[in-house]
Amino acid sequence: MKILYYLAAMLISCGMILPAASQDQVALTVYVHDGSLDGALLPGVRVSGYDAAYGEFAGMTDSNGAAVVSGTPGVWQFKFQKAGYDELNLDYNATQTEEAAAYMTKNESVDIVALTVYVHDGSLDGDLLSDVSIKGQDGAGNEFTGTTDSQGAVIIGGEPGTWQFAFQKDGYDILFLKYNATQTEDTASYLEKTN
Repeated sequence: MKILYYLAAMLISCGMILPAASQDQVALTVYVHDGSLDGALLPGVRVSGYDAAYGEFAGMTDSNGAAVVSGTPGVWQFKFQKAGYDELNLDYNATQTEEAAAYMTKNESVDIVALTVYVHDGSLDGDLLSDVSIKGQDGAGNEFTGTTDSQGAVIIGGEPGTWQFAFQKDGYDILFLKYNATQTEDTASYLEKTN
């Protein structure tokens, strides 16, 4: 019983109330932090679960550590997942459209690797490309997502093994590839312009 109280206490209302889109639906903007509610915001956290009517919802935290999920008001069941962190399950009474926060704790028993992925234009010698969307799965099947910054790079963490990637940018062909990620390192790929 103590564990359930501890988990339920981790998702708290932040107090900002937004107008509801309809009387039958509410939306929660959930911010996920690292280690405590004062910790850094975590991108790439899969947020899924069931609303009060057992309708499924799912989302992924963006670069600001936020995911928006909506459903029928009442007690919602949440599952938070991110590579290198303990899975978090909790219930939350979602009665109105609002912001909420949770935090995840690192799983110290899992080895994590981080890839700094550089994406080039046309060849590995080409200019670096910003705003490339990268999605995929790590060696344990955990989903990740990221976008290259102004330097054409993104850092993605996950469990070692064969990672699957999908690279996408307007004006370029989608690139699917697999990569054996066994250690923290820099790597590169390139996109070709759509004909």
